[in-house]
Amino acid sequence: MSDPSSILVIRYSAMGDVVLATSLLEPLRARFPGARIEWVTDALYAPLLEGLPELAAVHRLAREGPNAALPLAARLRGRFDVVIDLQNKVRSAVVARAAAPLRTAFKRRTALRALLSVFGSDPPLVRAHQTQLYGEAVASLGVSGPGPLKIALSPQARALAADALQGVEAPAVALAPGARWATKRWPAERFAAVADALHAEGVRIVLCGGPGDRDAFAAFRAATRAKVAADLSFLPLDALAAAIARVQLLIACDSGPVHLATAVGTPVLALFGPTSVARWGPPAPGRALSLGLSCSPCSNHGGDYCPEGHHRCLADLAPQAVLASAREMLRR
Repeated sequence: MSDPSSILVIRYSAMGDVVLATSLLEPLRARFPGARIEWVTDALYAPLLEGLPELAAVHRLAREGPNAALPLAARLRGRFDVVIDLQNKVRSAVVARAAAPLRTAFKRRTALRALLSVFGSDPPLVRAHQTQLYGEAVASLGVSGPGPLKIALSPQARALAADALQGVEAPAVALAPGARWATKRWPAERFAAVADALHAEGVRIVLCGGPGDRDAFAAFRAATRAKVAADLSFLPLDALAAAIARVQLLIACDSGPVHLATAVGTPVLALFGPTSVARWGPPAPGRALSLGLSCSPCSNHGGDYCPEGHHRCLADLAPQAVLASAREMLRR
């Protein structure tokens, strides 16, 4: 088979997974220097991709309307030589089957495991980092990887970030106490204890997250004595990434901001409980902090409750341990 002249990548959720999937862009471009590469993603994450030099176009996928799977598939029908489906769900398959005759997909589970997951059996995948798993999906194309994570920071995003952090002097540490799943959240009062200690040492405290993290932000504010120098929750996603690029350290639960920080080169201290450090942990200069309990990891993505009923994987993680790592990382 001759080298493809047009390639479509599909990954539309969640935010961290989309950012991690950008690790394929440099290897794809190196393997197919003349190919036109396009991407399908959720509208919320499109600004993170639009403007990347490897991508000729970004298509926004919605659940309904003109950008839903069927209308988008109709517009993209037959336009590509190869589709790389990193989502591997029903909507992505609809688009992929229409877009190209040759398709390769990210397969997290075997067919048997997929069937067992319907009945609640879904053991954590721990054999490799997510970027390496994405790399396996394109190995048949002769692509070696993974490469670095990449996101686009437009001039507008950078300007919004600068405005949000106006007057915030270094050193500044961003704290991201939120996470989609309850079991991945370190208690807000622990984040507050870390903030109090760092603030007493002259560090500026910045709150990092989105609108869905407002409850976590409120709990943090109720518990902390530290002055919050900036709240980034009102920023659009690309501006949030640009703001993370301006701080000296991010401390976060296992959540999307961890991967944004990696992509923009900001050191991140990621706090892990129920999920796999091996699969989701940040590369250097980032660091993952985990107690490494025998019952952890217990989940691929976290959940609403601890299956053991104690949540010790994060409940027993002391602020002193987080502070020690944060201080060491700030000294570098």
